[in-house]
Amino acid sequence: MSSIVRILALATALVSAAAAPRLYAQTVRAGSLESSDPKLADGKTYDEYTIDATAGQEVVAVVTSVAFDPYLIVISPSGEQTENDDYGDAREVALVEVIATETGTWRVQVSSYEAGETGEYALALTTRQRTDAVELDEEFAVTGEIPAGPTASVSGTLDAEDSMRTDESWYEGWSMDAQAGDHAVLLLKSPDFDTYLTLVSPTGRAFNDDDGGGGTDSRIDMTFDEAGRWTIVANTLNAGDTGAYTLSVERQ
Repeated sequence: MSSIVRILALATALVSAAAAPRLYAQTVRAGSLESSDPKLADGKTYDEYTIDATAGQEVVAVVTSVAFDPYLIVISPSGEQTENDDYGDAREVALVEVIATETGTWRVQVSSYEAGETGEYALALTTRQRTDAVELDEEFAVTGEIPAGPTASVSGTLDAEDSMRTDESWYEGWSMDAQAGDHAVLLLKSPDFDTYLTLVSPTGRAFNDDDGGGGTDSRIDMTFDEAGRWTIVANTLNAGDTGAYTLSVERQ
């Protein structure tokens, strides 16, 4: 087996493993660093590729080479850089996983750790749903819908009349519609109990926060990576707690 076939197979396997949740786009490229390629400010040569991403998705890039120690740079449309040299203990692999903060064309630069290194490599690129969600074996009842508009607020009281989660805490659910790439800040506050906030995607992926709003309040800053109806779960951290709460949503 030739070296380029071997590294192509490795790159494909790596990006498939790295990208299992749902993929949006995937490419695998074979290339070669040459001394005549463009150079970075530190004198190292590089090749550049692009991939389109929607805000909220994860951009994943994997490069591998048996000829040199690869170095990977991923650049957002506005110029913010994320870099990686060695993936884990693997000198021959560099991997970048970054949640896209903006929609547009992202640049991916394949370079080497040391100046003057050349040789064949394989690059795998993909976008996917973000992976900081958890899977919940729960279904949530919906109390009402978040009003439309850039800023909205709803209030309620959690008590024994409400639905109960599997941990025996009370909750009320609120729905809101979002498009992929939309951004919103959710804030759950209560003077009576320690809040717990859960945001559930249309396909059941959950994002959670306890004290991100300061003190015992909860806050989720979310760029949505799925279009459809999301559920916001206003919840108590501790089973049996009751009291009033306010849930605000600022769409940006």
